[in-house]
Amino acid sequence: MKSKIKIYIVLAFSSFFTLNNCSDELELTNPNSPTPESFWKTAEHAEGGLTAVYAPLPTIPMFGRILVGLHLIHRSDIANPFPQSNVNDAGALQVRPENPRLIEIYSEWYKMVARANQVINRVPDIEMDEARKQEILGEAHFLRGFAYFYIVNLWGTSPLSLEESQGLEDLFLPNSTVEQTYAAIINDFSIAQSNLPSDGSLPKGEIGRATWGAATAFLGRSYLYTGDFSSAAAEFKKVIDSGIYSLNENYNDNFTEEISNTPESIFEIQYDGNETGGWGGSGGNVWRAQAWEADIAPRNYSSQQSMSVNDWVLDLFLSEQTVDGEEDPRAKATLLWNYPGAKIYQDDFAETMLGDDLDRVWVRKYLNFRRENSLTPGAWQGATNNWKIFRYADLLLMYAEAENEINGGSQDAHDALNEVRDRVNMPNAVGLNQTQLRQAIRDERVKELAIEGNRFFDLNRWGIAADRFEQHPEFRSNSQGVFIRGQHEYLPIPAQDVNSNPNLNQNPGY
Repeated sequence: MKSKIKIYIVLAFSSFFTLNNCSDELELTNPNSPTPESFWKTAEHAEGGLTAVYAPLPTIPMFGRILVGLHLIHRSDIANPFPQSNVNDAGALQVRPENPRLIEIYSEWYKMVARANQVINRVPDIEMDEARKQEILGEAHFLRGFAYFYIVNLWGTSPLSLEESQGLEDLFLPNSTVEQTYAAIINDFSIAQSNLPSDGSLPKGEIGRATWGAATAFLGRSYLYTGDFSSAAAEFKKVIDSGIYSLNENYNDNFTEEISNTPESIFEIQYDGNETGGWGGSGGNVWRAQAWEADIAPRNYSSQQSMSVNDWVLDLFLSEQTVDGEEDPRAKATLLWNYPGAKIYQDDFAETMLGDDLDRVWVRKYLNFRRENSLTPGAWQGATNNWKIFRYADLLLMYAEAENEINGGSQDAHDALNEVRDRVNMPNAVGLNQTQLRQAIRDERVKELAIEGNRFFDLNRWGIAADRFEQHPEFRSNSQGVFIRGQHEYLPIPAQDVNSNPNLNQNPGY
């Protein structure tokens, strides 16, 4: 049985600077604290340093809660967040550079970058098994590319650090361009692809580590996001032809706590609960679980103000039926609304939801209905249904998109789209031209991937984020937020970073 990568102790590696005093004899080195020079000596050190790069991923600031619920799901045109100061601000289009929830995710991403830089710089000089050394370097390059993929999509222009910091001058980096950042991302994923085993085996045999499939899939996604459709299609085709991945027979198996790491999962965040942990980032014994349920669950069942779902999403689901004349099964797996027999956790929807809430649409996907609400039993650390970063269904739809942009309306594009639709017994798309197929793929991405954190990135890369919100102000009716073109496509860079770095400029509008 394959073991899961464990992150129990995080070594928060950072640059160590010499502190000079008027007395040359004053020694300020802490003998109990390792420095980069004293630490990076053995294979065990290489493994520990790599584990530290993974460490932020399942924490509360990152995929444990803040990143997922507030900065991925809430910001799209699917979500309609209710106002809650310092929590729902990003989704309500009211986030400021001083926002603590913003600072948390920015800091954790750059911790990953700094730690990956140390691994990439230091591990080549360690005497150890050469094959495992190359895997470690491949994993580190994947994780750095992964971090920057999210950084560039969340902030656009932001510092690009590709070397281990050696002094204060290395900390005052300017904004990089989006093009520079994507070039670095593509290089990192390419190196990871070359260094990791292409036969589907897992580094160290541990589930949750970066793999060849994950590196290749993200390489394709990065090309797609930059408009290099031919390169994107080629990378996606490698994953498809590998035979490593396949769609689960049951769509909802992707989102339950009981089932994880299925053949459909290309990369997913591993939660282990850690009931003895606490709130915080990757610097100690912290919770490593799914705590963002409270940010997407119906507000009567959450301690947070949460969100409703905009009506157009349900309308899209109900706009067509299966080949048997039934409702798309993904509708009730994704959404809650007032249909006959609807349950909300352990209660009857029609009896519990009152007033306007009875007529609203809410989230169902990922909610743990064995509980009474979003926070019981346990608390923030209670749920362990893994967050699916990249599913094979997503890759098929991106392959269809890339292929359609290259060879408009091609059979390969239709086939990839229909493979996703076949799983849920939806009729095949046939004979669509490039424009029709482009819209069909975009609609399918909503039905297949809603509430999985991809939608706002899609709107941005298609160049239609501002159009959607300007044409539909009702998408922010709960908060009365107004989308400002040229500003809200990206988050602000935290004020503390801009104020302390004379070379760093704030994003427009903040």
